[in-house]
Amino acid sequence: MKSLYELHNIEQYYDGRKVLDIDNLVIEANQIVGFFGPNGSGKSTLFSLLSFIDKPSHGEIEFNGVCNKKIDQETKQSVVIVPQNPYLLKRTVFDNITYGLKLRKQFDNLQEKVEEALSIVGLNNSFAQRKWSQLSGGEAQRVALAARLILRPKVLILDEPTSGVDTNSAQLIKEAILYAKQKYNTTIFISSHDHNWLNHICDKKVALFQGTLVESGSVNLLFSPWEKDSNGNLVKVFLDNQRLIIENSFDKKRDSVMMIKSDHIEICRENCDDMKNENTLIGIIDTIRQQPSTSELLIEFTIGGICFTSKITREEMQEQTLLPGDKINVNIDTAEVCWI
Repeated sequence: MKSLYELHNIEQYYDGRKVLDIDNLVIEANQIVGFFGPNGSGKSTLFSLLSFIDKPSHGEIEFNGVCNKKIDQETKQSVVIVPQNPYLLKRTVFDNITYGLKLRKQFDNLQEKVEEALSIVGLNNSFAQRKWSQLSGGEAQRVALAARLILRPKVLILDEPTSGVDTNSAQLIKEAILYAKQKYNTTIFISSHDHNWLNHICDKKVALFQGTLVESGSVNLLFSPWEKDSNGNLVKVFLDNQRLIIENSFDKKRDSVMMIKSDHIEICRENCDDMKNENTLIGIIDTIRQQPSTSELLIEFTIGGICFTSKITREEMQEQTLLPGDKINVNIDTAEVCWI
């Protein structure tokens, strides 16, 4: 598949502080890519670069093989973004949705195009003449999305598209995104703290932590619900009644999401007495696969129905004689987790 974006040695500074540091990132066309990470991890900064709103302080972005310094205005206009709190003009829905077309001097069949755009986001044509002030939060979010979809963009960037919207709107936004990918061959980037929603829609996920990339496929997320122990620390109780206590988590809320790198998960099948402790869990191996561009293997396993990944060398795998279906001991280094 052809790469759409290639980022090389990207550094971004604000007020002398480095907020983004990406050695290399390749994104293929016609994918839905989810970006996640804690607040302040650099997602919005990266989106401002991918949408050509800002230029990188250092490094180069290639778009369809063309350096960002040589990209023309028409190409930049094929990349559109819906910010977390989209601004609507103090006009009718019709005027908001057609604004981008008019800027591009496209005046043909506006009524028909607006009807189609409204339909994609689950709104009927009666909304076209409503004023911006007559819309609920979910309706305003969908109108903002319709205003971008009417442009049939090459790239659509959505920053927290389901933040503050009801369940029905979140589902309709998901359906509109899938429609754009299929109908317009649009590549879509999404940042969302609704990780279950994100997991169900993305072809690929990219994690950011403190402005740097965490290798895709090598990050584990552990969702609520959490319980609290006698010290106030979060405890994950799995469906098979195994328990994982997260030390020094007493200031975290019960709906928090935990992120842990695969490097910080240790597994062992036999002769494991030296690694066992009160927090050791039992998992079942699902798959073992080769990591791209590395000699390491990625072990995918489940604990109480929840999927995890851990890295291991081929020598370690052979020494442990690991195979799919094997029962393994698992240690998660709770001192290395971060929270989203």
